[in-house]
Amino acid sequence: MILKNKLTRENLEITYSEFRKKFAREIRIAFESYRRTQLNKYSYNFKDDNSVEYNFYFQLQWNFNHFGNSNWYIEKI
Repeated sequence: MILKNKLTRENLEITYSEFRKKFAREIRIAFESYRRTQLNKYSYNFKDDNSVEYNFYFQLQWNFNHFGNSNWYIEKI
């Protein structure tokens, strides 16, 4: 996994498990933002938490980059 810092343009190459440990707070923030967005979209199409979490991690790169509030973004998985 390759991450890039938006401010310093520093590259960081880490494994997925290291990413989950080091960026746990940022992932949680991005997931909560994604979850709120999905649950507010359509009241008739209510999604349970399991499918919302699955969809978040299925498109982790896009969701982390757009729903997160981090100086780092995922450049390549």
